Amino acid sequence: MPTYAVQSPTNPMRGLQRGGLTGYSWGALTPIGIAASPTGLVRAVGGIVTLNTLAAAAHNFAAGEVVTLSDAGPAGGGLITSVGGTRFGGNYMIQTVPSASSLVLLPLDEIILHQAPDTGGGGSAVSIAFESPAILTGGKGFAMPLDAQGGGVGLFGDGLFSAAPGVFEVDVQGAMVDADSEYATFTNGAISVVDATNFNFRVDLASISARFVRMFIRARANAVGFIGRLRA
Repeated sequence: MPTYAVQSPTNPMRGLQRGGLTGYSWGALTPIGIAASPTGLVRAVGGIVTLNTLAAAAHNFAAGEVVTLSDAGPAGGGLITSVGGTRFGGNYMIQTVPSASSLVLLPLDEIILHQAPDTGGGGSAVSIAFESPAILTGGKGFAMPLDAQGGGVGLFGDGLFSAAPGVFEVDVQGAMVDADSEYATFTNGAISVVDATNFNFRVDLASISARFVRMFIRARANAVGFIGRLRA
C-alpha cells in the first residue's frame, strides 16, 4: 500500500465501502528479513511459530495484525528453509510481540495449520508496521474516498500507539475535495484520550457526509509509532 502519495492511474485511492475492508490512514505495509535457520522460525506443538528477525532488526509490527511469510523479497534473507522439511510460508496472525525483533504467530492458512513441530528461517515477513509522524510532514495520514456517501453513513476508526504518546490529539477528518485546505475534523472526531494500558482508542461516528476521509495527527508529545484504521 503506498502512503502519502498523490493519487494517479498508477496509485489509485482505495475506497472505503460500507461493510467493506479496513483502510489504513496510518500504518505502512512493510517487509523485514527473517533470521536464518534454525533460529529464525521455531514451530511448537500446536502450530504456534516464534519468529526472529534478520540481524535483530526492529520489525515495528503490532499484535492482532496479519503477517505473511514468504521467500526472498525486498528485505528477504534468502529462501525459507526448514530442518524437518515442513512448510512455514503463509499467513499468520501476530499473537504477541515479545520484543522489537521477535513475534509469536498463529497460523491462518489451512496448509500451515497442522504442520509438525520444526525449525527454520530465511525469507521475509510482511505486515502493517507502526509509522512515526516525526519522519513525515504535517501529520496527515493516507486519505481514502468514501464510496458510500450521504447522510446516515457511519465511519468507525481506531488507533494504536506503539507506546505511551503523552499529550496527543488525533483528528478524524473529512472533505469534499482531496486537498489539505478542504479537510475539517468531524464532530466528536478529535481524540485526545488513550487507554492507559494498551495505548489505543476507538471512535464511532454515526452520521457523516464526505467524499474523502483521513486521520490527522495534530499533536503527539512522545516520539512513538502509530497505526490508524478507518472503516465505513
